[in-house]
Amino acid sequence: MSPDPSNGVERHVGLVRGTRDWLQADCARMSGYERSLTASFARAGYRPVRTPILELADLHERKSGAGIVGKLFEVSGAGTAGICLRPELTAGLARAYVEAAEPPPLPWRAAVSGPVFRFQEPGEAVVREFVQAGVELIGAGGPAADAEVIWLADWSLRALGVAAPKVRIGHVGLILELLDAAGLPPSANSALIESLSEAASEGKGVKTLEAALDRLTEWLGTAGADAAAAFAPAAAAADPGVDRLFRHLVPDVAGRRSGGEIVGRLRAKWALEHSLSDALENVRGIVAALSALRGPAREVLARLEREFAARAPGTVAALAELCDMLDRLGVDLGRVELDLGFGRGIGFYTQMIFELSVDTSEGAVEVCGGGRYDGLARVLGGRDRDDRGAGFAFGLERLDRALAATAPTVEKPSRGWLVTGDPRRAATLATFLRDRVDLPVVVAEMEIAPAVAHAKSLGLDRIVTIAAEVEVWDLEHGDVRAVRGDELVAQIKGRLALAGGDAR
Repeated sequence: MSPDPSNGVERHVGLVRGTRDWLQADCARMSGYERSLTASFARAGYRPVRTPILELADLHERKSGAGIVGKLFEVSGAGTAGICLRPELTAGLARAYVEAAEPPPLPWRAAVSGPVFRFQEPGEAVVREFVQAGVELIGAGGPAADAEVIWLADWSLRALGVAAPKVRIGHVGLILELLDAAGLPPSANSALIESLSEAASEGKGVKTLEAALDRLTEWLGTAGADAAAAFAPAAAAADPGVDRLFRHLVPDVAGRRSGGEIVGRLRAKWALEHSLSDALENVRGIVAALSALRGPAREVLARLEREFAARAPGTVAALAELCDMLDRLGVDLGRVELDLGFGRGIGFYTQMIFELSVDTSEGAVEVCGGGRYDGLARVLGGRDRDDRGAGFAFGLERLDRALAATAPTVEKPSRGWLVTGDPRRAATLATFLRDRVDLPVVVAEMEIAPAVAHAKSLGLDRIVTIAAEVEVWDLEHGDVRAVRGDELVAQIKGRLALAGGDAR
């Protein structure tokens, strides 16, 4: 609370927009998800790594794409120019790999988790601070490595009790391969990719390119020769023959440009209008075809082979091998959807992309996403290090939302003791128990009714009340019995001795 200067009354200080408090029960649930995920990661050889929350903004501006860079939380204050709160975990881990004095043995399997921050408009299921947990596989490439990453995400989610997650796979390489072959100038190609990257960060797909295509088409109809030249190759060197011909046909031309230069620019403008128009129509056809390529893995693979193998042989073969490897790893291809209009993270990922979702009564909830980001280490300065990489991250808040909607958690009584009553004797008994049993032991001076409620709130299954009599309350079975204090201690010692524990 802080004082209101107008009336001296303490003013309420609330949460920062886009954040929330996680009190004990919620925090325990979130911690449980993180423990389960990291345990699954460890069983597959991915050991934990920690990276800083504070990072240089340049780390993310180099390759994260418009969708992330536009949401950076920059830190203000003396000496903090260019520093931000991390918006995701992958770039920080790739930086740690590049900067390590001794590079880890490859392939490097690392697990990472922690809070991340994005400046986005808060709303339902949209927050500014959230927790991610995931893995990165550095220094391995190809469909086998991609399949390992997808399998691990799926396996880890099933270990949390989700019987049949939906797996959605795309491939950035296909749209990039097809755009490269479409005949667009490099600058136009880059504009389209950046437009798709920004749209994909908002959950949109390849079809979003149509808006960018419309803008380019409109530009083509209105741009002058100078603007057109920005998308055209540099004019050829002056040709004396062309210059003489131009002077003959247009004798009154003025200016410093030669006839060859002027003809070259006019020729470039004419060629641009025709070739770019044709290329744009070609891209429209590609966008329409890719947007329709979505469905069960085996069906879409068959269509890819028929319709795209000749134009994008590398991507088609990689997707077929990826699905074969997933099948061998035990991922049911009946749960796998191929979506070639899926543009998620195209500014960051370079080939395979995927997400996992959980069907709930409120609809499908995406809980995990990832893909292949070859080249990231090189962009961050690691020219002498293997720059292949793939990984994923779970959003724990999204996971909590999905699991709560799928199967509301039923709290099961855990084990532990609440000791209440005479403070001195309660402290003595609590000390004895804490030294000998690996269970929570809580001391609270209160009557039995509030003690029962308090024990249940803490997940404890036993209450010991110490007064003239010592009573043991079994909350799980609903019974109570009176014992002498020395008898209770003797019983505990006996049970510990039988279990092989310390019965001092």
